[in-house]
Amino acid sequence: MLAQHADRSLRAQRLFLRALRDAVAGGDAAPADLAHLEDRVRVNSGRPPLYGTQYGLTEAGFGPWPIEDPERLDERRAAMGLKPHAEYDDEMRGASG
Repeated sequence: MLAQHADRSLRAQRLFLRALRDAVAGGDAAPADLAHLEDRVRVNSGRPPLYGTQYGLTEAGFGPWPIEDPERLDERRAAMGLKPHAEYDDEMRGASG
């Protein structure tokens, strides 16, 4: 959580990202956590997220930042243990539960 919200220090986020990648590879951390941090670092670096986990105010209003290769989004999400993006989107917009 600290790494995810260390937006004032992209350098620190990148260090945390490398450590989290190693932890996931070693089975010591959840791939879903890596997906969230990967997207956060990409957005903070001016790149589109891969997993659709980052939301904010866009030209169309509140929603996900433009996603890299959106046609394969749910494949990437499933590989990281994330639910389909449509379900996540409903939650983020407050439509569920």
